Amino acid sequence: MKNKILKTSFLLRISLVLAVAGIILACVDIEEPDYPLSYFAPETVNNDSAQSFFLSYHALYSSYVNTGTTNGDVTVFNSTNTDEWASFLDKKANDKDLNYILYKARLGEIDTLIFSIKKPGFPIATYLKNNSIVKAASRKALDFLYYSGFAKRCEPYVTYMPDPWADDAEKAKDPRKDHLSIEKLQAGGIRQVGNASSTFVRQRYMFQVLRLYYMEGNYDKCISYYNESQKSFDSLGNSITYRAMGYAAGAYFKKKQYANANHLYAQTFQKCPLMRASAYLSFKPQEEADWNQTLAMAKTTNDKITLWELLGIYKDSYRAMKEIYALNPKSDALDLMLVRLVNEKEQDILPQGEMGALPDGTKATSLSDINAYIKNVADKENTNKPYEWNLAAGYLGWLNNEKNFDNYLTKAQKEAKDNNLVQEQIRLIRLLAKVKDGKAGDKKFENNVVDDLNWLKNSKHDTAFRGKDAYAAILKQLSTGYAKIGNRILSNCFNIDLDSATKNDNKTLNDIVSLMDKSKTPFEQFALSVLQYNKSDLVELQAVNLMYQYDFKGALAKFNEYPDAGKSPLYGDPFMANINDCHDCDAKAVGTHQITKLDFVKRMVELEDKVKANPADAADYLLLANAFYNMTYFGNNRVLYTTKATYIGDASYEWGSDYKDAKILFSQVYMSCAKAEEYYNKAMNASTDKEFKAKCCFMAAKCEQNTFFCNKPKDYKGDFRSGKYFKMMTDNYSKTEYYKDVLSECAYFNLYANN
Repeated sequence: MKNKILKTSFLLRISLVLAVAGIILACVDIEEPDYPLSYFAPETVNNDSAQSFFLSYHALYSSYVNTGTTNGDVTVFNSTNTDEWASFLDKKANDKDLNYILYKARLGEIDTLIFSIKKPGFPIATYLKNNSIVKAASRKALDFLYYSGFAKRCEPYVTYMPDPWADDAEKAKDPRKDHLSIEKLQAGGIRQVGNASSTFVRQRYMFQVLRLYYMEGNYDKCISYYNESQKSFDSLGNSITYRAMGYAAGAYFKKKQYANANHLYAQTFQKCPLMRASAYLSFKPQEEADWNQTLAMAKTTNDKITLWELLGIYKDSYRAMKEIYALNPKSDALDLMLVRLVNEKEQDILPQGEMGALPDGTKATSLSDINAYIKNVADKENTNKPYEWNLAAGYLGWLNNEKNFDNYLTKAQKEAKDNNLVQEQIRLIRLLAKVKDGKAGDKKFENNVVDDLNWLKNSKHDTAFRGKDAYAAILKQLSTGYAKIGNRILSNCFNIDLDSATKNDNKTLNDIVSLMDKSKTPFEQFALSVLQYNKSDLVELQAVNLMYQYDFKGALAKFNEYPDAGKSPLYGDPFMANINDCHDCDAKAVGTHQITKLDFVKRMVELEDKVKANPADAADYLLLANAFYNMTYFGNNRVLYTTKATYIGDASYEWGSDYKDAKILFSQVYMSCAKAEEYYNKAMNASTDKEFKAKCCFMAAKCEQNTFFCNKPKDYKGDFRSGKYFKMMTDNYSKTEYYKDVLSECAYFNLYANN
């Protein structure tokens, strides 16, 4: 059975189009998050060349990955290419003019410039005459222009990107199928190689020929031409050296000669910073056999280190780290292997969210064994950055519950005393340890952590600092800890939000408000700073709870406790009712003459006092009934139960992890029309006016219908079922004008009355 080197599946999480020679033809805007849940910042290694290859959900590490090209034009090389041509032309032509000729000029413009140099006085447009290329030595200028013209002719074939969604007709237009034209260009390029006056120009013609072979699909010829011309390609060590190497590597890969392909990609990765990303993304060892063949091609220790570094990024950072350390303990490549390994292993310990953890090559190796190796290296103090090994040993030691983890953090703290990110990282690890080992309610513990908690929450941190996830985890642990000892005040504070039970428990809400008012310890001050609600929010929430217990005098007293509470406006007149519910219509009817929650409560107290004094007042009963109806989900002022802490848009609104309890509460309280139905009946019974009684009867029918809607059997088809009030309408009030209005406006009632 063959020993496979498995490919990392996270590369598939992003759609990148890999084109010829491992050059990426896209600029990819990647949405957050970039990496799995993590408390350890890989940027602590302070190695810019490694940053693109830190562990990530995406192909490369960054919220924006500039892969080097746009719309098929290899823009990552544009400035380098321009600089190289400027040097060839002895700096006589400026970059702007060179860029115009290289990337924008038409063939006709290039030909005109050639004629004007060869024949002074040749008619030429002013803008071309002013191009600084004419200031260069004529021989070099002509070499540049002839090559630019040739490159323009090759461009349709060598920069073509097939559309994966193209139909057969479009696919038939693929210029790479035009073998006759491509072969003519190849022959022309080879002639120009022989005619070129310098190695620089000769190399560029060879490059065009090479990629014409590749794009045509003639991979054997591409490989043989590269090997025959390799000395010329390598002679100058410029960008063309590695771009040509990339096409040759691509051809080897197409031929399934993986060892040769990966060897060339590694050379490119090592020697051409511009192509490091594309070389890595193209590097794909398949099995141990071809991997060992690639290793055998390495001529120097640095070559071997580069190969292991690529394998470490690609699949197995632990294996690669050990091999690189054995080759050269001072290698900078160890920086990347170490932080990738730390980020991989913390995923085994930290709870991952929706995105999940990434696969890695170290699952079979325990955290204990890995950290034993890292501590062994740290103890030898023979790496290029000893502080990073001590930092990693300390962090992994904490994750692994090792007693001596802080000894390594102390060493790292001294070794990197001027590195702010490292110092922040150490302080974070120690805070995580304090919280993990601390005991909720212990004043010594609270005093020991409060300064660090304020630092984590309020300080301006290094941009690479991974404190956000750690802060959330610390708050969750504190909330859980204080909940276990029955301290619902601090438990809710550290939860940031209030749990659903507390949102409806005025005693606990009042306890939190009382804590806000009294003298507080620094730890209590921090806890209250976490909670997203102020005193006004909590007072209003208590008042709303009392409103939905129909204790309007209590709600009024609660609103009066804080001057800003209850000032939010309502969207319609809560004391009116229509045949059909229309929230927007009612809000429009009220216009700018809005009342507040506080006004509503005052009016309810007034009405309740009136009906208590005069039980026969049908009109006031109706106003109360309308208000009770409009307080519900179905009425025109569901905003009455909306506070900063409780917004419920519909019956399935989810309150965090308390969804089930919140849904039950919603249906039992905010969707209940029982109180409204009770008062419509009181109004109906207190009146002798048929029109008035008909209106009360129909509104009671709406309450009955809404109750059915909330509790209908799962097997019931439809949203409507007639009840006792529809029958009462037809039996008692069919001669009223209101009955006619209902018949014309209510489809449900019309269906009932006509059947």
